[in-house]
Amino acid sequence: MKSIIKKTKKQIKDLKIQGATNIAKVSILAISNYAKRGKFKNSKDFYKKISKAAKELAFARPTEPLTQNAMRFLLSEIQNERDLESAKDKLFIACNKMLEILEAAKEKIARYTSNIIENSDKIFTHCHSSTVEKGLILAKKRGKVFEVFNTETRPLYQGKITAKNLIKAGIPTTMVVDSSAGFLISKYSGKDLMMTKVLIGCDAILEDGSVINKIGSFGISLSAYYEKVPLYVTTSLLKFTPKSWIKIEKRSPKEVWRNAPKGLKIINFAFDIVPAKFIKGIICEKGLIKPTQIKKTIKEFYPWIFTNSHILQ
Repeated sequence: MKSIIKKTKKQIKDLKIQGATNIAKVSILAISNYAKRGKFKNSKDFYKKISKAAKELAFARPTEPLTQNAMRFLLSEIQNERDLESAKDKLFIACNKMLEILEAAKEKIARYTSNIIENSDKIFTHCHSSTVEKGLILAKKRGKVFEVFNTETRPLYQGKITAKNLIKAGIPTTMVVDSSAGFLISKYSGKDLMMTKVLIGCDAILEDGSVINKIGSFGISLSAYYEKVPLYVTTSLLKFTPKSWIKIEKRSPKEVWRNAPKGLKIINFAFDIVPAKFIKGIICEKGLIKPTQIKKTIKEFYPWIFTNSHILQ
């Protein structure tokens, strides 16, 4: 049953599965299926093999602390079990619990996100965040009237997913090319195009409250900060990593230019950073908080993130 882990890992690496929450959910289900159908000699062998599988999925892409935290939670629940069947039962319970936690977090964040949206808002967003999307759609269902502007998000155009889903939900949506994002946010694009809020998701939260998000987010946040347009990050606290920096993934140059001229170097960063000082607020399981409140809030909601940080090392 190792093929379940290998297949899931490849799908994550190849971006067949996208979005931090989706990656975490699929990884949890893969671990559960592997535990159900795999062959294990005893509880020690079970933990060793599940731990190896968890590590493969957790680091299939380097910028996935949500999946890493989820895997750590699963392993922490079974690490002291001495009976194989008991370890399996505990793992299945932990898998279901983590899936419930993820779903509950997303519902809470959607409600808090819809609360900050006001009538006549012009909201700018970037890439595709299912968390942002859920909040926007909920605001629409609650009767709020607003517009969304979003980027196409090159080189893989994840912004098209956002645009399609928002249009389907009946939300007026306008797309711009990535390179025009800063100009659109600025006052120079004209009064009719002045954004009132920037709303983005994130892939990781750093210890100082800065976040890692899709490449292009730094420029967008810089423009918003300069123009005094409030930028909000909608994210689960489960994306926290107790580090000051994490490796930024560089993807294949072929995503940018498949038949590039020989000798041309292409750097294809997948992510960049939004510094904490550019962030008006983080919309999370607790509601709207300041970046400086990140550690305190995580200790309140998910203290095990800190106590389990050594697992998977």
